[in-house]
Amino acid sequence: MNLSLVLKRSRRGGRQLATLTLAICLVTGFFALSPLYIRAMVQSGLQYEIGRLEENDRTLTLISPTPFAPSAWEMVNRYLGDLNGGLTRIARSGSAFGGFDYLYGEPTTELSGRSAYANHVYAFSNLTQLVRVVKGRFPERLAPPNDPARTATSEQDAVDKGLGMYSVGEVEAVITPTVAKKSGYELGTRFAIGESSASRVVVVVVGIVEPMNPNDPIWETNRRALEGEEIEIGLTDRAYQVGFMVTEGAYTDWVAQATTTNRRENNNYVWLINLVPEAITADNILDTQSQMRELVARLAAEYPGLTDFNPVLRTLNAYIGLVGAAEPTVILLSGAVLVMMLFHLVTTVSLILEQQREEWAALASRGASAFQLVLLQALTMFILCLIGFGVGPFLALLILHLLLIGSPLVAATGGALPIGGIPSHAFALSGIAAAAALVMLTWPAFSAARRSLTQFKQIVARPPEKPLWARYGFDLILILVGLGFIARLLFFIEGDLGSTLGLLFSNPGVLINLLLDSATRLGGLADPLNLLGPALLLTGIALLWLRFFPSLMRLLGAPLRQGRGLTAPLSAWTVERDPGHYAQLVLLLIGTLALGTAALALSATRDAGTWKQAQFETGGTARLDLDPFSGGATDQTVWAQLPGVTGAASVISYQSAQRAGYTQYALAGIDPTQVGAIFPALQETVFPLTTAEVISRHDFNRRSRKVEQIIIYPVILSEKMAVEEGRAFRQDRLPLKVGNEAVLDLLLPDNTRHPIYYYVVGIVRDFPSLGADQEFMILNAHHLLAAVNSNLTLAPQYRALPNQVWLELSTREPSQALIESLNGVQGVTHLVYAWDRFNELLREPLPAAVAGMLFAGFWVSLILSLLDFGFYLAVTAKRRSLGFAVLQALGWNGQRIWAQLVAEQTVLVIPALIVGVILGGALAYVILPFLRLLGGVTLILPPGNLAALLLTLLAGFGALTLGAAWWLRRLNINRVLRLGEE
Repeated sequence: MNLSLVLKRSRRGGRQLATLTLAICLVTGFFALSPLYIRAMVQSGLQYEIGRLEENDRTLTLISPTPFAPSAWEMVNRYLGDLNGGLTRIARSGSAFGGFDYLYGEPTTELSGRSAYANHVYAFSNLTQLVRVVKGRFPERLAPPNDPARTATSEQDAVDKGLGMYSVGEVEAVITPTVAKKSGYELGTRFAIGESSASRVVVVVVGIVEPMNPNDPIWETNRRALEGEEIEIGLTDRAYQVGFMVTEGAYTDWVAQATTTNRRENNNYVWLINLVPEAITADNILDTQSQMRELVARLAAEYPGLTDFNPVLRTLNAYIGLVGAAEPTVILLSGAVLVMMLFHLVTTVSLILEQQREEWAALASRGASAFQLVLLQALTMFILCLIGFGVGPFLALLILHLLLIGSPLVAATGGALPIGGIPSHAFALSGIAAAAALVMLTWPAFSAARRSLTQFKQIVARPPEKPLWARYGFDLILILVGLGFIARLLFFIEGDLGSTLGLLFSNPGVLINLLLDSATRLGGLADPLNLLGPALLLTGIALLWLRFFPSLMRLLGAPLRQGRGLTAPLSAWTVERDPGHYAQLVLLLIGTLALGTAALALSATRDAGTWKQAQFETGGTARLDLDPFSGGATDQTVWAQLPGVTGAASVISYQSAQRAGYTQYALAGIDPTQVGAIFPALQETVFPLTTAEVISRHDFNRRSRKVEQIIIYPVILSEKMAVEEGRAFRQDRLPLKVGNEAVLDLLLPDNTRHPIYYYVVGIVRDFPSLGADQEFMILNAHHLLAAVNSNLTLAPQYRALPNQVWLELSTREPSQALIESLNGVQGVTHLVYAWDRFNELLREPLPAAVAGMLFAGFWVSLILSLLDFGFYLAVTAKRRSLGFAVLQALGWNGQRIWAQLVAEQTVLVIPALIVGVILGGALAYVILPFLRLLGGVTLILPPGNLAALLLTLLAGFGALTLGAAWWLRRLNINRVLRLGEE
């Protein structure tokens, strides 16, 4: 068996093998797609996150107590490469340091008078770009201490050169108008700095400057350079500390020694390295992380005491963790889809082998052994799989581009492909898929090689009634094992299988949240056992459906046979005659439609759940944090008039003081009627507060040892607080329940404790702007004001006041007009939009990649199904050509042939569509919790998108059926008989 025979047979069956090669390439391309898809999601999310970083958060900050050497900059360039966007150097005093009274002509000793001001000094490498001169000029570097010009030969020489006690300035400096006003310094003012007389330096003010941009992020950590600092001394006294700026050279020459306190260095040398985050891609994210870590480690070894701040690296670490969690899971899911696609290939190659049955029988009759025939098939398939291995990764990149036309990837990337290369993992996965395809394509040859021509004809005349899986009851076995794994999962949720099953039918939303927690504990999709049960169960149900498929066909055919027409009975009889062969096509069609339905359902559910979660974390569609003491208005009627705002609610957010050893509580005060009307999703949650009344009671106060009147307020507790407070107040240490009473000892900012008596009217998992990991309490706003502010000793700035506004908008994305309006409102300290959080959640790699890969799997599987169906029509058309030619000779026209084929495909396709949609919904439902789709949203099936999917599938099958009918109507009995004689 040589290669020339393989190539000769390949050329003779070129059309068939070309189609099979396309199918193999689609399979390898799909399996190679997962790393590309994940990288596209990671890159999109990374760019979005970095794009939202503030300017100062795009900076790598290095702070060293000793000066950096030029070699450090070479190291930065070597490790950061294109990520390095430039350097700003800052030398500054670590803490305030003192000085002496400036007295010209008198020596400075340790007994000399001390300056009234302490000092903060700064040297910026880009000073002329940060500030503008209002009066005077920029400072210049004067002669350093070791300059020969600073050597005096006589007292008169010292006077002439301004040295020693005759100094009129070793350092030139500039100050801001704020510092000048508070210190009394002006142009020409001289003052002495230094902690010791030996390091005393005279500074002369040569300029008054102001910042070019007061909001420049550089001033956030260097504010004292502009304003100095006021500090409290004792209970009532305050002291002012001067801030001034000098040149880098002057700082090195003179100031660095003057700042030393208690014989300790008191200098910080800061490097602000501007990073170019656009240089970070999903392909180099691991290398970038490693390089940045190694850079800091190397610098820390050379500069003891080095500290670093790198928000960009924190973002990288978070996304690398997401990639680590997403990639194995998505590959696992892709592998499950790959099994179905391999079945597509087996179906196709079985049809090809059926067409080649005479050739195989002839080779066997001439002495070819079964091993030689299998080897012939294996060599042919090896060539095709080798092509598929090479083409797969590039086809995956093409598929990724096509998915941008319409898929879950569009919403997460904005329609732009964020990657350009192909990762090495894609080639490895393509090779794995090609190897699996080679095994599956060679496997049918073993049975075909053992059949004689007589056996082939017997199979054509009377196909087997039961496939292999039906003979041994694999469907029933898979269903039982799958149910066992699902029972395991449901049991571990609460430890009570009956309770969990009750939630499945009574409150699926609660079950989703329980499954979310369980998925976290058990590893989500990363635990194969969590997904194995649903996969086995759904596969078993699909096979069970196929077991009943022949009976259903006979049942449908019975009434059709009673009619006088021929088309319908003949269609039903054709399917009844070959149920096993049709069953394979039905199974593939069911799997294809299940993938598409699951992808659409997961995408719609994820969109709704992600938006709901974003609103919960934000507090409405937008949340404004206000400062009531600086003009922040909480009148909701004013906010409701802003463009795009459909409703506004005033909220009180109050937190207990944060002290070591004390639990921090969050209190939210709302108007339950108003919140329920504006935010319908919260109506059921806050409803108990609308009807609950305050309870007044006299009780013995153990602290005052008197009988006092206490007010008990109705509250809604978080689940976590109910658990913790139950341990503290209930004798059985069980969580608080609705109706229980307790008291909250609230730690106030003035370090006093204030009791709030309450009874529970509701318990919730989370609440807008409050998370499930917090201990929080929700009260009526009037009750919260009364409860907290009743402590008359509490300072005004610590009282509970309305300080938040929740806005509901007509659209998810805030309009530019609304953004501009809110940015100009007085008293707003912070603005949060749910749209920003929604986009962040939408770009999480795992949920997006799973939904996207299912979507891609549907389209690839659809193409493979059409190829299988086309092959089947080609094979059966030739097999049935004599029958159709006879019918045509008896008077059937093209419309009758078309009707016959349509009737057959209707019997085949319609039941498969129904079962496929049902199984697709079930698949989405079982996957949904493991994707950590937040918001507690139950499964959503979008009817419009599902209808479009079904129409697409039917259009494909209709086009192939039309082609087969066109070919069959051209046949005549003479030609068919002549072909048969040949």
